[in-house]
Amino acid sequence: MKWGVALLFAVILLSGCKSSDTYTKINKDKSFLATVNIKDTSLTFIDKNYQPFANWDISEPFTGALLLADKDTILLYGKEMEKIQVFSLSAGKLIDSWEIGKGIVNMQLLHDGKSIVAVNQSNHSIYFLNDKGEEQDIVKVGKSPLTVLQGEKANRLYVINFGDTKCSVINLETKKVDMEFPIHSSSTGTLLREEKDEVWIGGHGDGDQVEENLYIYSAKTGELKEKLKAPTMPIKFIENAEGIFILSHGTSSLYKLNDQYEEVKSKVVGVNPFEMANFKQDVIVAGYDSDEVYVMDAETVEVKKTIKVGQGPFQLMLRE
Repeated sequence: MKWGVALLFAVILLSGCKSSDTYTKINKDKSFLATVNIKDTSLTFIDKNYQPFANWDISEPFTGALLLADKDTILLYGKEMEKIQVFSLSAGKLIDSWEIGKGIVNMQLLHDGKSIVAVNQSNHSIYFLNDKGEEQDIVKVGKSPLTVLQGEKANRLYVINFGDTKCSVINLETKKVDMEFPIHSSSTGTLLREEKDEVWIGGHGDGDQVEENLYIYSAKTGELKEKLKAPTMPIKFIENAEGIFILSHGTSSLYKLNDQYEEVKSKVVGVNPFEMANFKQDVIVAGYDSDEVYVMDAETVEVKKTIKVGQGPFQLMLRE
């Protein structure tokens, strides 16, 4: 009996320690690159010198994170999560949760710094929230929306519907779909170049047909302007002063294009890369199955540094 009581007491103590829900505090003035690791549901924080300095192990099935305008509050979301979890980086703890229901696969902060877009794939809708998590509007779009892009000039939100063959364009003033234009199936990976009147869209392909092209549509009219031969499964695009970069899921490679959209450099990088971003003067690539981040020289497309992170880095979150 005494052993039973002692064992119960030990379990309570251990449980209490585990549920403290406190994490390494991160100063508000500290720049970082963070990986959102979905296999072990953790966040790995890396400083500007590319040294990991904190790891948050969080028991939630999240698939993405969003840093808000205060540069301290982060939202964790996932398709199977009933609530969006709100954390303070400087406090190192959970500070709130927003009741929004399952289905959220993407969240973006709009340019006003106050409005948040939440992509609900379960009911094929875009939720507009304020920075307190309060619902302002819901707009129905196509099947299984995934990617959203906000225009800098036109007050528009482009919604790429992964399970459909159309892009829904929402007027951000009226919160209504102003226009829809046809796109290829299973689309993902986007780049908005308003000064060139271009929306670049890639994808995985449909069924046993892998995507071998990227498509350039008019940002104003939705007309297909150009189709370029691309590396197998082009799923991510970014642009910086050095050029346009394409991440290929099919070849596990990074490709660099010049102003004429010609390939000038390429490099095999990571295992199953899903995500990349600009950080400082470099291009950062996350290897989903290698559990590593690769710091790529934007000029030469060579690997400058490899950093071990948590399991399954699926998204990158930056604070500079």
